[in-house]
Amino acid sequence: MAGLTARLYEPILGRLLAGVRRVVLGLCPPRPGMEVVDVGCGTGSVLGRYAAAGCRVTGLDASPGMLAEARRRLGPGALLVTGEATALPFGTGTADLVAAMMLLHTLPEEERPAALAEMARVAGGRGRVLIADYGPRRAPGLGAGLARGLAGAIEGLAGHGGGVRSLRAAGGVAGLAASAGMVVEAASAAAGGAIAVTLLCPISSPGR
Repeated sequence: MAGLTARLYEPILGRLLAGVRRVVLGLCPPRPGMEVVDVGCGTGSVLGRYAAAGCRVTGLDASPGMLAEARRRLGPGALLVTGEATALPFGTGTADLVAAMMLLHTLPEEERPAALAEMARVAGGRGRVLIADYGPRRAPGLGAGLARGLAGAIEGLAGHGGGVRSLRAAGGVAGLAASAGMVVEAASAAAGGAIAVTLLCPISSPGR
């Protein structure tokens, strides 16, 4: 069943997330030789875009089924490991970019600061952390309302409705950044304003 769910993820949800992924790549464009770690990598779709640009890519997910699908898509060149976001099995400062797509709202509220701190640790003093997840603000307009409604229905079916609400109440990723020793370097909106894509850097980052 898990394998079937992984195979259906891209045909169904991947299309809905296409715009979010474009914003992610625009906010932190790939460059050859870049070390990229995707926490909660799912099917490996985002990693695939970085790999195609010559980046060295690593993915972590708690689901063996998702990792099997990521392996099918990415081939042997990607390092894929099973693990938890709160205890990343990677060295400090070993990544230029640590990304997490639609992950934080699925974690228990009390685990989010630890997960973000682990991402910051792996990024180190010169790397960046890039998060795409639900933001605290609600953009006006019919299109934004429809996007929020669709996202709410999907998350409700997945049992993540409470996680979305608690993440928004905490101020989204920007509200959690300081707990991990990070600040917002750049941000953009996707999915009609329902999703915030946030690029974080260390408070003590060079140039700050």
